[in-house]
Amino acid sequence: MKRLRKGHIAGLAGVLLLMSTPAQAQDGATLLAENCSGCHAADDSGALSRIKHQRKTPEGWLMTIVRMRLFHGMELEPGVQSELVHYLADTQGLAPSEAEDFRYILERRPNVVEAPEAPLAEMCARCHSAARVALQRRTKDEWNMHIDFHVGQWPTLEYQALARDREWLKIAREEVVPLLAEKYPFETDAWTAWEKADKPSATGSWVFTTSLPAKGEAYGALEVSGDTQPYSVSGTLKTASGDELAVSGKLNVYTGYEWRANLTIGDTAYRQVLAISEDGASLSGRQFLHAEDSLGGAFKAVKVGGKPAIAGVVPSTLPAGASGTVQVVGTGLGSVALTGALDASGGTVNAYGAAVDVSPAAGTDGAISVTSSDATADDALAVYSHIDSLKVEPAFAVARVGGGGGSAGKVPARFDAVGYWNGADGQPGTDDDVRIGVVPASWSVAPFNEEAEALKDVEFAGKMDESLGIFMPAVAGPNPKRPFSTNNAGNLKVLAKSGDASGEGQLIVTVQRWNDPPIR
Repeated sequence: MKRLRKGHIAGLAGVLLLMSTPAQAQDGATLLAENCSGCHAADDSGALSRIKHQRKTPEGWLMTIVRMRLFHGMELEPGVQSELVHYLADTQGLAPSEAEDFRYILERRPNVVEAPEAPLAEMCARCHSAARVALQRRTKDEWNMHIDFHVGQWPTLEYQALARDREWLKIAREEVVPLLAEKYPFETDAWTAWEKADKPSATGSWVFTTSLPAKGEAYGALEVSGDTQPYSVSGTLKTASGDELAVSGKLNVYTGYEWRANLTIGDTAYRQVLAISEDGASLSGRQFLHAEDSLGGAFKAVKVGGKPAIAGVVPSTLPAGASGTVQVVGTGLGSVALTGALDASGGTVNAYGAAVDVSPAAGTDGAISVTSSDATADDALAVYSHIDSLKVEPAFAVARVGGGGGSAGKVPARFDAVGYWNGADGQPGTDDDVRIGVVPASWSVAPFNEEAEALKDVEFAGKMDESLGIFMPAVAGPNPKRPFSTNNAGNLKVLAKSGDASGEGQLIVTVQRWNDPPIR
């Protein structure tokens, strides 16, 4: 079969993790033996060396198999690969509690800043995320062999920064391996319990809240059906502004809870990386553009038919003095009570939960809790007549130039303007400030410092959408209009303005990411 090109396999992850299994699929253990035992020796029980002492996420196992194909010439049909990833993730995966703190890397959340402690910061996180390490479980011997793998696969690493000034291999053997074996052991109570637990079902009806990069807050319903994976997904999404879009796609579930879906919403391709709760009642994670994973939003859903529950409220912020309809998204809901800065009750039950018409009086400011049946969402809605201060989120972001005939596309950045009220001290920027939520704003960029001004970064680095807060970087490659024909990198201030309030963030526009695996 055609060999994979080294470098960009992240875009393939959504496809490869959703491949249909072979029509007459063999059991996973047989497939593993047939395709892997040529290099991995079996013990008396039939378990294969190296493989038997590791546990990983579905993306982790996919990366391992793709590496076998890239570097060791393994030939594998896509359907068989999909079956192997399923089998390994189901039998040697991570329990929900083991993956929970590191889901940001699976969900490809942009602009997350890690702070790993020594020695993992210098020894591991200088080349890839610390989360990539934490999303593996190995025996001590296997962690030790993992060091050998790094030396053999990348023999120059001892001459790189943060390695050549210290006894890298000695530190790896004597400090890092024991630490990894203690922090991320192969055998854990969490995994033993999860193996025995009843797994939640993805099929059925779900109602959800999310946000779309160019349309803002949205809600909708999904129906998951099918007897075999990938399951079929269909549904409807509605934006806060009233647009209605059809949803369709395919879904695979790994390890009993890892939800991976490719969807078309309207005419745009999206990918979902979510986790089903252990009780099967809720679903959470991130949904993003399939072509540009930096553009997306949080996704939260509850399963229809369970105990009364609220996934969220759309819109989540309302300007005072304007009438509108608030959609409370949930299941098992009836009459809705709003309490706090705005008191109201009633509403109309619909397919997504219940809708409430509201008319907050001019001058109204404050958070509102929502209650329906036995479900409550505290401070789920905010009404505001004024904003004391405005913050740009994220406060620091990275975008990447791309295109220009190269294989790496542009990586845009998206910002939100978040309004705040001063707290009891009456001062902005202090611990008692009260978050309102995302508010409409006008956007622009400016040079971050004198050097950025001298290099005309605003002119060359890219363009900011004035209403959406989405920055699209410029094309990659040498630019003869810049000093030394350098590329279109830049250091920019991101400026947001809403009414009399303004906020500021920083954006670094840098070069392409050439190696972009499913787990960075």
